[in-house]
Amino acid sequence: MKILYITSVLGNIGGSEIYCRDVIKEMLKKGHKVLVISTEPFDFKHKNLEFFQIPFFGHHAFHKFTAPFFYHKIIKKALEFKPDVIQSHSNSLMGWIGDKVKKELNVPHVLLIEMISADNHNLHTKTIFALEKFLLPKLKFDKIIVWTENMKKKFLLPWGIKEKRISVIPAALNKSNYDLNAKGNKVKEKYGEHLIISIKSLWTTNIAGLQYVVKAMKYVKEKHPEYKYLCIGPGDSSALQKTAKEYGVGDVVLFPGSITNKEKKEFWAATEIAPHSYVYEFSTAISLLEFLAMGKACVITDVGAVREYLKDSALIVKLDEKAIGEGINKLIENPELRKNYEKKARKLFEEEYSIQASVEKLEKIYLEVKNKEKE
Repeated sequence: MKILYITSVLGNIGGSEIYCRDVIKEMLKKGHKVLVISTEPFDFKHKNLEFFQIPFFGHHAFHKFTAPFFYHKIIKKALEFKPDVIQSHSNSLMGWIGDKVKKELNVPHVLLIEMISADNHNLHTKTIFALEKFLLPKLKFDKIIVWTENMKKKFLLPWGIKEKRISVIPAALNKSNYDLNAKGNKVKEKYGEHLIISIKSLWTTNIAGLQYVVKAMKYVKEKHPEYKYLCIGPGDSSALQKTAKEYGVGDVVLFPGSITNKEKKEFWAATEIAPHSYVYEFSTAISLLEFLAMGKACVITDVGAVREYLKDSALIVKLDEKAIGEGINKLIENPELRKNYEKKARKLFEEEYSIQASVEKLEKIYLEVKNKEKE
């Protein structure tokens, strides 16, 4: 099948980017021909892959807003490629471009929306939410895919999108990238034997969630001062460092900064407990999926679709620094419980969140909309 893949997220850094990369690679592995049209660079080479970068300007966060200005160039590339199906990915602006191509080429269009949250903490996310609410009901996609039932029931259905046009396919990752035999010895030698670790980009919404974890370390330090929390990721950690100092945990909360993909594997392996605190309506986080894939015990705040997504494979607590701290202490003090969560985490990932299963579901949808187009 020839797939035209339009996306504003793609690459080796960032959760959405990694998911999109893995989806495209798996499609190529299965023999599909793919034309990737993206605002972001893609250095992967394959005989069945073509790539066209949408012209862009300004900060990468705004590339999605500038992309629609170049839809004529995208249509030209699409006409040359002659796809069987159009897949737009990430947001309604990519969906708008997908609709333009669908109208011009008369081929089916599938739109994938990763996250919708009514709880937004900055102008950027508030703007995205307003766009999704305004545009999604107006677009002519043949099928829209979201990551959770919560997104479907809380947003799409109330916005007037018919249920038959909606499919739920969870986010996923390539299992082969997560080595359970890794040891993390170099990380432990540098930072200590007992490590609590999170790895995610330090941008506004993530920082708001991570503040809870930093504050929670006050309760961990009181009982288990031998444990250190490594808050890893690119971005500005100054606000988190200030909080750590104010709460008296500057000695046990460390900020290693950006790490390479190779280094990331060592940090995953060195992790005893992985805390995840969300202040938006959780649909999923690739950083969380990565810790599940590595079979790590996670403490997660009960936000959005967390329970739908994790079932009983992690310790779920309320969005409160004391509750997070007590949850971490519970796993420190009960090694058997921690091991139980580790086993459940990897099992859940293998059964429900592998990229192979995700792409198989996408293929079925492509065939469904393609066959419907012929009727």
